[in-house]
Amino acid sequence: MEEGYDELLKPKDVAKIFNISTKTLWEWQKKGIIKAVRLPTGKLRYPKSEVERVWKQLRATESRQDQQESSSET
Repeated sequence: MEEGYDELLKPKDVAKIFNISTKTLWEWQKKGIIKAVRLPTGKLRYPKSEVERVWKQLRATESRQDQQESSSET
C-alpha cells in the first residue's frame, strides 16, 4: 500500500469491531458519527483511521461516564 492511503474496511468488519449491527453502522454514517467512502463499484468502505477515531472517541466517552458515576456514588 502506498503512503498516504488508508486501509479501507468492509461494513461487516467495522460493525464487528464496534459490536453493532451493520444497520446501526449505517445509521451512524447518516448521523455523521463515522465517515465512509464509496468505491467506484458503489460499495461502501470505512477508512481505518476513521474507525480508530470513532473508537477513541467512544472510549473517552465511556471513561468520562465511569468517572461521573464513581463521583456520584460517593
